[in-house]
This record gives sequence, structure tokens and C-alpha cells, in this order.
Amino acid sequence: MSIAKTILEQIKMIDPMATWAWGAKDMVAMEDGLRFKTTGMIKNKGYVTIKLNGRDLYDIEFGKIRKFEYKVSKREEDVFAEDMVNFIDSMVG
Repeated sequence: MSIAKTILEQIKMIDPMATWAWGAKDMVAMEDGLRFKTTGMIKNKGYVTIKLNGRDLYDIEFGKIRKFEYKVSKREEDVFAEDMVNFIDSMVG
């Protein structure tokens, strides 16, 4: 739960309006990160999963549920906290 709070705080420190612009909703705190649904305007309308990895960097995954199956559309590993918002913004809008 504390990792999810830290991720949200980092996002809000970089861009206070980012989650609003992405249309982020249904936020779920996971053991090692955060998942939320987006209604973005560019490429990805689906789920964004941000997980803290062992190198103290983030692995970010974009996916959708199609025919009751979760499919990953893009995955990026070792994203720095300061690059997280720009990377998600480029995929979600």
C-alpha cells in the first residue's frame, strides 16, 4: 500500500493534473505497485500497471482486457521516477 501511495505522490509532484488528464480511475494498490484504468485520448484506453522493481526503478505496463483475457500492449522496464509521467503521457495522452 505504501508503494502505491509513493507512486501517486511522485506523479502528483511532477504534474498535479496528470491523473486527471489520463482519465485515471479504479485505482488499485498492489503489493509492489499501482494499477489504474485510463480513458486516455491517444493510443491506450485500458490499464496502466506501475511496479517497483529490485533496482528501485519502475516497470510500466499497458494492457487491455479483450474477450475476458488481459493482453499486454506495451511494457517498459527500468523507468526512472522523473520519467514516469512523460512516458505514461506519451501512451495515454
